[in-house]
Parts: sequence; C-alpha cells; structure tokens
Amino acid sequence: MSALRVHTEDGVRLLTLARPESRNALTGDDLLDALVSALADADASEDVGVVVIGAEGPAFSAGGNAKDMAAGRGLFAGNAAELIESYRRTIQQLTRVLAGTDLVTIAAVDGPAIGAGFDLALGCDLRLGSPRARFAHTFIEMGIIPGDGGAWLLPRVVGWQRAVELSLTARSVSAEEAVEMGILLEVVPEGELESRVKDLARTIASKPRPAVVMAKRLLRQARSMDLDGFLEFSAALQAAAHSTPEHAAAVEEYVERLKNRD
Repeated sequence: MSALRVHTEDGVRLLTLARPESRNALTGDDLLDALVSALADADASEDVGVVVIGAEGPAFSAGGNAKDMAAGRGLFAGNAAELIESYRRTIQQLTRVLAGTDLVTIAAVDGPAIGAGFDLALGCDLRLGSPRARFAHTFIEMGIIPGDGGAWLLPRVVGWQRAVELSLTARSVSAEEAVEMGILLEVVPEGELESRVKDLARTIASKPRPAVVMAKRLLRQARSMDLDGFLEFSAALQAAAHSTPEHAAAVEEYVERLKNRD
C-alpha cells in the first residue's frame, strides 16, 4: 500500500499521509520521498493551484521515527558528516519544496503534529485543525535540534519569544491555543475539517491562477526585502498581471456586472 494517497479535484491536489500504524512518521519508509515527489509533481502541473496535506489515522504526523533514531538506521545512520548529508538530501528537501512552491499549501491537522510533523504544518501557507489537533516541538526532549529547518519556520509564525518557549520546553499546544498563536487559522468542529478545507481550497483554486501565483511570491518576498526593493518588485509583478488574459477576462466580467446592476 502506498505511503501517500494522491487525488486531484477542481484544481486542488489532495495529499494524504497514509502510514497510520507509525502515526505518519516522516522517516523510516518511503513516505518522505513520496511527499517531496508529489509536491514537485503538483508544482509542475498546470491543472493544480492548491495542495492540501492531510493524514489518515489518529495523528497528523509524529515527525521522525524514534525507533530508527534509537537504532541509528535510515536517516539517522552514519557518522556526523554522513548525517549532515542525510538531512540535506531528505527532510530538508521537504522544507525547501514547501518554502519555494508557487502553489498555495494548506495543512488539515486532525490530530497531533509533533516534531518534524509540526514543521510540516508550519511549512504550509494555511493551517486548519480539528479540536483533536495539538502541536509540540519535541526535539529538545530527544537531545537534538530541529534539523529540518523548524527553527527558521517557528519564529516566523509565532514570534521570537514564543518560539523560544515552545522550542525549549517542548510543551504541547492545544488547538484553541494554536489559533491564538497563529499556528492555526481556525479550529473546525469535529467531523467538518475535510469539507471546510476543501471549500477553502476550491475558493482559492477558482481565482485567476497567475494572480494567485504572483500574490504568493509577493508575500514571500515581503519577509526579506526592504521597502524600496519591494515596491519595485510589486510594480513589476503588477505590470505582468495587467498583461494576462485572466486579468482581461476578470475586468470584462466585472464591467458587465456593473452594467447589469445599473
């Protein structure tokens, strides 16, 4: 059975982690490779504008496989130099793909997201959860640090002080508190998460794709550019947006609606 289920509908690529027996641990089998490949494939598809990442079973993802850590196998095998390359080739590729994609990414969290599983959710643009969702940066309890780039992601979502507290205490954050911190956009009632996430994904996927892509690029660059450079970048993207057929069609439709209203 595949470690990852893939389905596409209405411009939305649904990726479902399907290793409930391991609490969807990202390491230890082919799940991580399958997820990176599926994200890259979606990014290259002209028919996909939004990716939703969900999971089977009681957990969103347990992150790294603790049994493999204990045995020193798989990602965790080898000396220090080999471990560096293992991290770069595997779990860090997932962080890079999520950070670099022009697709809008949504995490549907219906259970615990722990360690690298928490970071998988943090790497998504939007995160919605059920009341069963909870989050913990547990690396410190294992005597390690977030080798997947989680220490870059976390403070960008919750701020420096809260990131320090969560990283160094490894405490669990409930779904309700996660909304207060900005980890979750919203908590959806039990049993309604899938439909709510699909509705949101379809809404975004229905918008003019070039504008969605450029808007996400603009928001991404806003985190690192100074104002002058950012305004120049905004003007260049706006000029590109004005030249798209999608813009022309949207303006024509809007003008027609105004005529009909009059």
